[in-house]
Amino acid sequence: MLEKNVSRRSFLTGSLAATGALVLSACVPAAGPAGDGDDAMASEEPITLLFHTRLGTHADWHVSRKDLFEEQNPGLIIEFDELPGNEMYPKIYALSASGTVGDVVWTYLNNPPEHKAKGVLIPLDDIVAAKDFDLSPFWDSLLAALTLNGELHAIPNHGHFGTTAYYINKTLIEESGAEVPTPDWTTDDMVTIGQAITAPPEVWGVRAMGVGQEHIPSYLRIFGGDAINEEGTKSLLDQEESLAGLKWLYDLRFTHGVDPCLCSDETFNNYVAGTVGVYNWTTGFVGRWNNQKESGDIAFDWDVLVGPVGPTGLRGSQVSAAAFGITGNSQHPAEAFQILDFYSTKEDGIEHVLFGAGSPGGRGDVWDSDELFDVHPIFRQHISIYPDGPSNWHRPANARTLEFVDTLNNNLQAIWTEIATFEEGAEQTHLLVQEVLDKEPLA
Repeated sequence: MLEKNVSRRSFLTGSLAATGALVLSACVPAAGPAGDGDDAMASEEPITLLFHTRLGTHADWHVSRKDLFEEQNPGLIIEFDELPGNEMYPKIYALSASGTVGDVVWTYLNNPPEHKAKGVLIPLDDIVAAKDFDLSPFWDSLLAALTLNGELHAIPNHGHFGTTAYYINKTLIEESGAEVPTPDWTTDDMVTIGQAITAPPEVWGVRAMGVGQEHIPSYLRIFGGDAINEEGTKSLLDQEESLAGLKWLYDLRFTHGVDPCLCSDETFNNYVAGTVGVYNWTTGFVGRWNNQKESGDIAFDWDVLVGPVGPTGLRGSQVSAAAFGITGNSQHPAEAFQILDFYSTKEDGIEHVLFGAGSPGGRGDVWDSDELFDVHPIFRQHISIYPDGPSNWHRPANARTLEFVDTLNNNLQAIWTEIATFEEGAEQTHLLVQEVLDKEPLA
């Protein structure tokens, strides 16, 4: 098992990890059509596979397992192109258009339709069948988000239930006289705690996210609403339940005064500094902060809970994940699939957290594992509260995902910054989001 105190290294944008050659064994398939898999004749030369990954802790994790991958896959050499998150997709699309993209690319659940429209991803069903790859451990909602026109286009790496992790500063809560919440807490409990803690301008009771398709649906679903319908054709932001969710966010800032901006500015640093009572994010920081607590980097007593129960008895969730796909430019799709396989195992999903690289693998057996329970009960807590896994990810049917997200974010931001009143801003957001959904499919 990888130790928790694995050293970090700094990376340069777009750098490639050093590689070495290994002698190919007979068990590794040679390059050939997708699905040839292990039946192909072995090559006498090592095969180098280029993986475009996301710069940061995720790439740190991938690179840290390079030697193990090559040990387990003799004859395959993995190279990494580490791309900043805000530059990753434009560069991948440019490389794909020029025919120079590598073998494996990173995608999020909102992006497969756009990736496919731009010719980046190939279907994986034939390779999955040829290798007898087991898809059953993965959440149904996760596989559904990676399936286009009945064909699977990527294999999940890490995943979570959406913005369902609420990190609490138990020290601040106890000092305020409020009760430390339990997993049965409600949205009203969260407001009460936030009001007891808030002492502007330095200390805030709650920090929530006011934008982002990864965040907004999780909030709206607490109230029975959603941003768009499952088919991706209709905005639901004019529905009573969705408006109730937006109004709850609005009230956190403008009625209850417990959140300064409904934004992500400095929220992470503020929480670590001990000036935030309840910080809403994903489970991605649990392993990292558990390691920091052991090292003494966090000075207060922290905990994390699954999201609160709303007034109708619901809790919001939305499957979210990164996944890896194979490009149409790859000359070795069957071999490239070994990267997808390697970074989607139960072991990788658990060790990913212990390393501090984000949320666990998108598999029930990872979230229910004893290893992660030893880190924190939050993982098994999710399994108990959401026994069928996280709810589905909804995205535009016309593949105009970036335009949809920008439109949603910009118009919600107008509400949170008082450029528009709540009523005007909510209606405008609904109408403009619908305009995007009504456009012709992305070509």
